[in-house]
Amino acid sequence: MIETNRDTVKLSLVEQGREFLEQGDLTAAVECYSQAFDPESLDEQEARNMLIEARSHLSKKHLPEALESFEEALVMGTEIQRRQALDGVLTIGRIRARLPRLAAQLKRGLRERFGKKDITSFGLALISEHENLVLISAEAGGLLPGYLTKGGRIGRIPHRISEYRLPFATDKCIAFAEEDDIRYVLEIADTLNVRHDTKRNS
Repeated sequence: MIETNRDTVKLSLVEQGREFLEQGDLTAAVECYSQAFDPESLDEQEARNMLIEARSHLSKKHLPEALESFEEALVMGTEIQRRQALDGVLTIGRIRARLPRLAAQLKRGLRERFGKKDITSFGLALISEHENLVLISAEAGGLLPGYLTKGGRIGRIPHRISEYRLPFATDKCIAFAEEDDIRYVLEIADTLNVRHDTKRNS
């Protein structure tokens, strides 16, 4: 029974931390997350694995996956590992804080290029207002010049996206977390727009 109570408190603190993070209250989120530690769950090796996994997700800008792994490391890691995990959580919080502005910038840019046209007909799609991902179809990807496909910026969609009803079949997406990502997506949009017009006029 003691274990159950401890697990409940631990889970509650993680959930509260996540709620504050989603609300943009980083100070309150840090306060909750910093207490979400169960000494009896200490597992340095597993926490190390979780940190590696979290950083991998974060490098791909897959934020929910990164957050979940950082949270795991917070609960079971050593003091140093927990500090590293907390830094990761803060990084995610700062990225999330700027996503509404970036999403608005992206939508405005797409509107300027495509007007009222359905962007899915060009092989691009926004999943939802809550995701920092732009889907790209295999056909659209095949139309891009080499310099736009290099660098690994077009990656596989996270597994959780299978829960969504996608507008077209694809396993590729572009994740955005900064203005340079928005410029990249809009450059792809420009290219697809030109290729579409060229094909239509040929």
